[in-house]
Amino acid sequence: MILYPPINPSIANADRTDSHKSVFRSFWMGGFEGADHINSFGTALDLNSSNGHLTQLAEDYQLLRSANIQTVRESIGWRVATGANGKLDAARLRQRACIAQDNGIQVIWTIHHYGVPAGIDFLSPDFATRFADFCGEVGAALSGIASGPTIYQPINEISFLTWAANSTRLIHPYDGSETDRGYELKCRLVQAALRGCDAIWSNEPAARMVHTDPITYVTARPQAGLAEQAEAAVVFLQQYQAWDMICGRVEPALGGAPRYLDIMGANYYHSNQWEYPSLQRLHWHLKDERRIGLDKLLKEVWERYRRPLFLAETSHVGSGRAPWLDDVATAVQRCMNDGVPIEGICLYPLIDRTDWEETTRWHHSGLWDVRPQAGESSGEIFFSRVLHEPYAQRLQYWQTLLPTATAQAFPSLNQPEVPMSAPLCPIIVFSHLRWDFVYQRPQQLLSRLAVNQPIIFVEEPISGAARPVLEHLQPCRGVEVLRCHVTGTAPGFADEHFQTMQTLLSAFLTQSQLKDYWLWFYTPMALPISKVLRPAGVVYDCMDELSAFRHAPAELLLREDQLFSQADLVFTGGHSLYDAKRLRHPNVTCFPSSVDAAHYARPSPPGLAALAGGGPLQAHIAQPRLGYCGVIDERIDIALIAALADAHPDWQIVMVGPVVKIDPASLPQRANIHWLGQQNYADLPGLIHGWDVCLMPFALNESTRFISPTKTLEYLAAGCPVVSTPVRDVVTSYGAIVSIADSPAEFVAACEHALYRSADEVAAEAAAVKALLERTSWDQTANAMAMLMSDFYSSSLEAVEELEGLEGLEGLEGVDNDQVFYEPALASSLSKAAS
Repeated sequence: MILYPPINPSIANADRTDSHKSVFRSFWMGGFEGADHINSFGTALDLNSSNGHLTQLAEDYQLLRSANIQTVRESIGWRVATGANGKLDAARLRQRACIAQDNGIQVIWTIHHYGVPAGIDFLSPDFATRFADFCGEVGAALSGIASGPTIYQPINEISFLTWAANSTRLIHPYDGSETDRGYELKCRLVQAALRGCDAIWSNEPAARMVHTDPITYVTARPQAGLAEQAEAAVVFLQQYQAWDMICGRVEPALGGAPRYLDIMGANYYHSNQWEYPSLQRLHWHLKDERRIGLDKLLKEVWERYRRPLFLAETSHVGSGRAPWLDDVATAVQRCMNDGVPIEGICLYPLIDRTDWEETTRWHHSGLWDVRPQAGESSGEIFFSRVLHEPYAQRLQYWQTLLPTATAQAFPSLNQPEVPMSAPLCPIIVFSHLRWDFVYQRPQQLLSRLAVNQPIIFVEEPISGAARPVLEHLQPCRGVEVLRCHVTGTAPGFADEHFQTMQTLLSAFLTQSQLKDYWLWFYTPMALPISKVLRPAGVVYDCMDELSAFRHAPAELLLREDQLFSQADLVFTGGHSLYDAKRLRHPNVTCFPSSVDAAHYARPSPPGLAALAGGGPLQAHIAQPRLGYCGVIDERIDIALIAALADAHPDWQIVMVGPVVKIDPASLPQRANIHWLGQQNYADLPGLIHGWDVCLMPFALNESTRFISPTKTLEYLAAGCPVVSTPVRDVVTSYGAIVSIADSPAEFVAACEHALYRSADEVAAEAAAVKALLERTSWDQTANAMAMLMSDFYSSSLEAVEELEGLEGLEGLEGVDNDQVFYEPALASSLSKAAS
């Protein structure tokens, strides 16, 4: 083992209160994705621009300061930073550095982020020389701006870049056809990095150097022989080749030496562990038992090199961001407790990024998500930052523990978004719909209730797992999604899964120390799971007549009868459902579908064609556009869609939503019908604003008899005319605003009229919609539900107190004290019986 002595004085870390001195200004840091290569489709990437970061530097840095992050990774990019003359745009780079300095941000500058200017080849003999010249220009431009030594990363992820260029089509023009030159490519990249360091040090001898690469774990198959196990071990050790070359252990002719391996950055994601030779991932979300802890990987790097080490990239996507941070921070904490001096954790990216290959798809992996918007006065596009609150809350928590207690709240987390009544106990929700499915009633209501009471959202199980596992997700503030992976094969809440689910859920409740809670059902099929639970109350939010849906389980109606007998409060999602259910329970309340009007409102500044037209997703689609968004299943009149398209080939029919329970091959295919699939809830307003008419082409059958479509109000809030088939709740509630058509010919005629309404008709409809929207909102609905629950809970507690004073209660057969305590509804009924 080689122990490398320090080569430069460390910068005192003003935020650290312990005796350790770090080169970094803050332990918690972040990175901005700046890849600038040409992808496999020939598209030149500039990810620092595609999310607005380069034009919003000061605003982004101010966000970081509010999050107690003062050290960031920024990419210069060899390709995007050079002009037509092949020279660095030094003025622009200095401006970026000055903005960072003015905002108190320390920057780690990545010089090469995969892209190269035209005419430069990784494998050409002069590659190292040309790169060193560019590094010299960068060093000269940045010299003297930072308050301490400038920190550079010459080449980002040498090992990853070698793999991507040598084995894939990700890095144009390399197509993976020259796999025998992988080691040569790695040597070339290391040589260029070394020469780049020399060029920078010639201008700023005190500059610090960072070298990052992924840290991985590779294991052979369980049944592998000794030879295969040895091959897997070799693959595992290849992750150290670039670092070994940099410090001179391997290929000393390249010029490596200990002084070059200054600071080491380890990049780690959920996909960094796999099986050899199948390349099958050891899934993090399934808790694969073959995975090893991040702390063991970091400890091995430390013991191998003994150089300053930080976690240079880590994040997860979507609802997994917060749980991933918990796992990573716990592992780093173990490292530090074991004496491994980790210098920091870099959340990467801080601001969400678009995909390299699918450039219109956002990863949803940042601390802040990105929403393209229009400026209030100019109408120019800017990219707003939307804090992912579960991720931010866990960061805030871990900032109190790593490295020392330095907590400061995110300002946007201090106040609830929706004023609610007094805090209530948690709600355990059982749903046949997944949280990340179409964003509708459950998400709208529960995300609002979560402001005041924790929501545990139990989805229907995923069958076919190798072993039972409970997956945890945090899609939004206050909501934790539990996804049971079970070994059985039956779909949905089947009997064969209940024992496993009960075991997993009981373990979760024990670990969470959760005793006082409500149960909330969206499907009666989950009722048997509740046998092991003792809730404070039970809600049945009946949003659909599930028994009328295709493939409905035979036992659903029986389970619903049982649920009615146990429920304390019943809510219905529309008036038709209310009429159908109100005689089956003494406490049924109708809460029709509502709307978040602000979310769907048309942006006020004009001239925002790219956004108001739905952006790139439908930019290629001509107008007029007639659109639908929602689930595409047996409730949609497919023949009506075809008739509409055939009646006017010049009309463009845009269908947005997932296709479920029907054969996609049955969908009509026309040149003017566009099936766009499921889209993110945040992107729906932009799509709808690009439509001339909104469609509700529902079939009239048993599955639509009781529906109250959420999209009715959403369409209206977006300012679009709506044409619908005569669904009962639409006719009775919105018939004065929505055009109702009873046949394909009438539907076509109604759409024709909607396209050519007079100015007076448009104004009258807008006034009617405004009055309608003022009377309803999801905020009001959620608050009304919370008040009913609070009133019921209070009256139940009073009943319990009354019971405690009753004589002879011990004589009531079949009742124990725990049951009375945990079931106020039962206590209330016992009180009435005793009196």
